[in-house]
Amino acid sequence: MNIIAFSNQKGGTGKTTICVNLAAGLVKLKERVLIIDLDPQGNSTVSVGINLKFDDLTVREFILGEVRIEDVMVDSYIGDLSILPSNPDLAHLELELSNKSKNQFYLKKAIENSLDVLNSFDYIFIDCPPSLSLLTVNGLCASKYVIIPVLADFLSLQGLTNLLETIDMIKKKLNPELEILGIIPNMLDYRLKITEESLSLLREKFKDKVFKNVIKVCSRLRESPSYGKTIFDYAKNSQGAIDFINLAKEIKRRLK
Repeated sequence: MNIIAFSNQKGGTGKTTICVNLAAGLVKLKERVLIIDLDPQGNSTVSVGINLKFDDLTVREFILGEVRIEDVMVDSYIGDLSILPSNPDLAHLELELSNKSKNQFYLKKAIENSLDVLNSFDYIFIDCPPSLSLLTVNGLCASKYVIIPVLADFLSLQGLTNLLETIDMIKKKLNPELEILGIIPNMLDYRLKITEESLSLLREKFKDKVFKNVIKVCSRLRESPSYGKTIFDYAKNSQGAIDFINLAKEIKRRLK
């Protein structure tokens, strides 16, 4: 079981799009995947076609230890892809945890208490919020690996250095097992001169931490969440589908 957090404290990097479609790509490669939607926006939940009702249980109750994982986990429309769903109420969890001791480890503890169920999955993906919040820290403390989506522009590359420093601090103080699985250049538009320049700089500075396979600009990728579909079901012959299946194969190679 590989537990992987998807994190970037800068918003707009396509973190959820990568998390959901990479999960679907791994399912196509005969893997079983669980997504933990740790973002109060609940975008991963909606992106796999799940619309929660007001009184449905969410990942919040699971983290607090109020319910069993079986009570929260929902199977998506894709075989072998399940999710612990989220909604805006998850934002209140930070306040609930703020006065509790060792509040960085609540998700880790919840996972450890549910291994009888979770061991049946090959991958657990944690979609973290686009901020360095207590929820994000919980996600990083519960993970063995972190994947970082990044855009090929100056501000994103500048923010990446700060993010890597944060991850290094968490590794030293909270989770010594945490490793960077890789940096994914996302939404690349090769019509722009800055794209090649930024990608070259990224590979020069971070070397093999950068995945060989990248995600190019694809309008279908932006459309698919509104239909509750992954790219493989919404536009199976698109450039996005090609990019994500290649990235899924690279993920498997890196983890061997």
